[in-house]
Amino acid sequence: MKELHAVEESIKRIVGELSEKEKRQDEVLKLQREVIRDCALAIRHLHTGDLKEAEKTTAIAEKKLKQVSLIDKGLKHNSAQCFQEFVEVRSLLALVQRKAVPSQDELGVDTVAYLNGLADTSGELRRAMQIALGDGKRKDAQYYFDCLSELYDNLMLVKFSSSLVGPLKHKQDVVRSQVEQARSEMLRSS
Repeated sequence: MKELHAVEESIKRIVGELSEKEKRQDEVLKLQREVIRDCALAIRHLHTGDLKEAEKTTAIAEKKLKQVSLIDKGLKHNSAQCFQEFVEVRSLLALVQRKAVPSQDELGVDTVAYLNGLADTSGELRRAMQIALGDGKRKDAQYYFDCLSELYDNLMLVKFSSSLVGPLKHKQDVVRSQVEQARSEMLRSS
């Protein structure tokens, strides 16, 4: 029917566009899983003291993340979780090396990924503190506790709706709990 010719042409174009987006989405999902696994492995290396492997694995994750950024355009950022994990590992890596935590701009991530990634770093800082305590390294444990406390103080300045910051409010509550538990562990160890 000639009356539906424009509809038919539009549908053909839409199917082509959606097919292309679906291929990119599948690629993003695959890369996202790889980045998340790489970040988890890098964190494991950090906690076992293998800084060289942590740096190497983090660099691999960063290359994949750049691919994700390119492919994810126009897909409504299905890959937010891997950016958040990347912020977490890069923050922890910097702190373990006694360096400054990278800024949002340095990491090239959006606000929600940055804030939530920083919040997730709290659990890893507490774990690093516990490992240091277990190894009898009180000074290192104090350093990680101080980092955790300062991170908490900074994150608590962000008070906005979850429509703007995602699950940050819940994560702030978790960070508060991490600080309280860590403080108790530090006091018990002295």
